[in-house]
Amino acid sequence: MKLIYGYEMATPGAHIGHVVCPPLLSRKITVSSGGNTTRWIFYGTRKQIIQWMRDHSHIILENSVFNGGHPSDSHIHTELVIDLQYAYDNEQSYADFIKSYFVDIFEVERVKVEIRARVESKDSSIASLNRSIVASGTTLGEIVDDLEKEWNKPGESYLTQTVHLFNDEPVHNHIISAKPPTSVHVVSNESQQAH
Repeated sequence: MKLIYGYEMATPGAHIGHVVCPPLLSRKITVSSGGNTTRWIFYGTRKQIIQWMRDHSHIILENSVFNGGHPSDSHIHTELVIDLQYAYDNEQSYADFIKSYFVDIFEVERVKVEIRARVESKDSSIASLNRSIVASGTTLGEIVDDLEKEWNKPGESYLTQTVHLFNDEPVHNHIISAKPPTSVHVVSNESQQAH
């Protein structure tokens, strides 16, 4: 099974679309909420994806929050979402397909991992096995151990997943890194009384 990675051009659902891998991938993976670089994807086994991240631990994940050449409003998230998603695998054997209903088979199960800018209105409608939130500017090396731990946890039973689906419950977010507030304004009772 070959690992596929790069910027994905728009595609419906969990199917893999046209993937463009930059020929000179150097220090950054930059995604934005608009334009041609909205999603960076990996398509392969969990082990292949984690190994690629370890081999490229110096790469910085960056959310390009620009609108018409000017920085956008500060109320827009600068975090990134890393979603582990189901992916259809036409190479999976029939026996493994049946087995996957009863036990986790991470060593052969192919998944799609999507890295994109955090947009809550879109994120709430995207199904995932695991969702992690990271700050823009984080390197792959800083998060790869946490991702490996999260991705290799036992999956929820199909009954539990069905209950979540019918109750329209949101996907649990695992926050790996987030930037603290740049300033905190504290108002004391004395200063409020003076006004």
